Amino acid sequence: MKKLFFAVLLIAGTIMYTFSQTTTDAAHWSFALKGGVDYFNIEPSGDDLTDNGSWGAGASLEYTINPLVGVGLNLDWLNFNRSSIMGKTIDPSIFTSINLSNLLIPRRENAKLNFYANFGTGVGFGSYSDLVLPTTTYPRVVASSGNVTSALAYTGLAMEYNVSKLLGIGLESTYRGYITPKTNYLNYNDCYTIAATLRVKLGTGSKTHVRDMTRYDYYPDPVPVIKEVENNYDDSGIIKRLDGIDKFNQDILNRLNKMDADVKSLKDRPAGSTVNASFPNIEFDFNSSKITKDSYSTLDQIASILKKNPTWGKLLIKGYTDNIGSNAYNMKLSEERATSVKNYLESKGVTSSTMITDGLGESQPIAPNEKANDTDNPKGRQDNRRVEFEISK
Repeated sequence: MKKLFFAVLLIAGTIMYTFSQTTTDAAHWSFALKGGVDYFNIEPSGDDLTDNGSWGAGASLEYTINPLVGVGLNLDWLNFNRSSIMGKTIDPSIFTSINLSNLLIPRRENAKLNFYANFGTGVGFGSYSDLVLPTTTYPRVVASSGNVTSALAYTGLAMEYNVSKLLGIGLESTYRGYITPKTNYLNYNDCYTIAATLRVKLGTGSKTHVRDMTRYDYYPDPVPVIKEVENNYDDSGIIKRLDGIDKFNQDILNRLNKMDADVKSLKDRPAGSTVNASFPNIEFDFNSSKITKDSYSTLDQIASILKKNPTWGKLLIKGYTDNIGSNAYNMKLSEERATSVKNYLESKGVTSSTMITDGLGESQPIAPNEKANDTDNPKGRQDNRRVEFEISK
């Protein structure tokens, strides 16, 4: 029994220390109700298996730190209603839950079905009444009531299926150990439970809940960082970089001038005509939809072009990513980035109702993400992380 308590505390402490950091904006809280059957190894015992078994119920509040581990508070109500004795124990506890599916299969396609290992420790507040010991002539009541307070620890397995963004259903089993003071009327030190669960995932209005995510969804592979070593004494390297910056700035200016001319030309073209433009210097913070400050100047000029040429009718803003991360994650990120551009243009005076967004993820690359020898291609990835505009009359 003491070994079980020590193992629960050691596992919980190790997991909390190792996985306390989060990096992705997601919902973490959930609330669960459960109900099922329990079986106490208790003295005095009942007449048969059905007499020794009874019912139990409970509720838990969990904070799922990441797709591997969660912690929370648990409250169980367990009964032992049998012919020889009747009673119950109310068990508040703290627990740690480990997602075995994400631990063993980090790159699985989705997290619809999950298997968990649970560990907890707490206190049991037991009470009993109507202890009856039969004799050869008539039942004899030898005690009417009593209370028992005990330390407890438990471990178990659970499976849960995410029915929707809000709800999950499951089944869990536990083995519970009690350190119970022995009385003249009652003695128990362990219990088995099986219960069905209904979980409500909180805060999922605009977010994905961590319990619906795989490890790869939550921790996408980072963009490789290429460290360039520059010779401080070789002016040719600096000149080459400055020339590259000048060419890049000239390219952006040419794209803006072309967009201005194309939008003006719409007034002389039939309804339904479209023009397209893209700008590689509209950039975002890593793994985020936040627009970088270096992009503001270009977006300000785009807003000015759209406002001074009122002949267009609809602006479609399309967001793209490279292929780092899952398809679902990239689709969501590209849509959020396109929406950020729309919100920025609206803040500069472009009418919101004239703009729509579309996130296309990694689906239409304009450059290879990897080189021919399967090594990373940073320039290609940068080209693929882009925003395009389709303006129609």
